[in-house]
Amino acid sequence: MSNSKMSSKQSLKDTVFKEFLRNPALGPSEMAEKLDANYNSVKAAFAKLAEDRFLDRPSRGTYAPSIPGILLDLIERVEALEEASNR
Repeated sequence: MSNSKMSSKQSLKDTVFKEFLRNPALGPSEMAEKLDANYNSVKAAFAKLAEDRFLDRPSRGTYAPSIPGILLDLIERVEALEEASNR
């Protein structure tokens, strides 16, 4: 089963992020084509992912996974789950 098309259960930002991790060579235009999504919406998702520190933007139109940002987010999520389970 291919996950290349957007799922109605997740946001465009989440879909773009997951697809980008599967294929980091995809830029906003290629991603929009792959997902059959609006280019401006995909471009905004890339910008939001960079703003949220999930992607680095080494140069205009070029993105890379931000390993420190991704790991810090995962650590925060695990800590929140641990704290919730200890209540």
